[in-house]
Amino acid sequence: MTFLIALVEALLFAVLCRGAIKKHPGVFYAISIAMVAFLFYYRVANLYQVFPEWTYTYLIAPFWRGAFATALFVIVMFLGAIEKKHDVTKQLMQIRGELAIIGSLITLAHSIAYGIYYVPAVFYTPQELSLRDVVALIFTVPLFVVMILLMVTSFRTVRRKMKARTWKKIQRLSYAWFALLYIYIMGLMVPSAIELLSEGSGGELYYQVSYVFSVVLYTVVFGTYAVLRVRKHQRDKQKRVARLHLATA
Repeated sequence: MTFLIALVEALLFAVLCRGAIKKHPGVFYAISIAMVAFLFYYRVANLYQVFPEWTYTYLIAPFWRGAFATALFVIVMFLGAIEKKHDVTKQLMQIRGELAIIGSLITLAHSIAYGIYYVPAVFYTPQELSLRDVVALIFTVPLFVVMILLMVTSFRTVRRKMKARTWKKIQRLSYAWFALLYIYIMGLMVPSAIELLSEGSGGELYYQVSYVFSVVLYTVVFGTYAVLRVRKHQRDKQKRVARLHLATA
């Protein structure tokens, strides 16, 4: 359910704040960094014991668990795979880079929140890590490195200093990164869903439904993107061929 909440929040954020993000992207980067600091403090100070439960469900969990950042990345990727017929879509297209940067900065909060436990465990108590934890950590390394590379090259000042061809080659890494992100998410969620659904697990019905629903939703969203992206690639290829025929006619 967290991902569905994050998708709604991310769409509202992108649509309602698109003008402000375009004019003052630095303000939103600063807010993202401040949020990273707050979530880190939230984790260290155990503030979940202080705030009402709904604040965790609707505000903290989407950011802490990386769902809001993932939702922003979903918006960024879909914008590159759909037709830009509507004004809102065209306006969002103008801030794709900024949304990607904001998503990357918020992901740092997710990385810090989980990294303060898992990274030390690798060196001091590796026996406490499950196979799933180890696989997740292995996937995290390329995901994190490529994300930072994509984030840095998404800044307009950096992009202007790069050759267009080089910039495009780097940005194409986003396709492989997005696919790897889905595999990473499924590697975490599917075993948990199976465990909750197994006989005698004692898992509450809400969590059973939530995990299964999330697995299905992630699959539908990422699968839909894959279909749209392939279709756009085919249409673009047909347009290039048609232009070539007209040029040589």
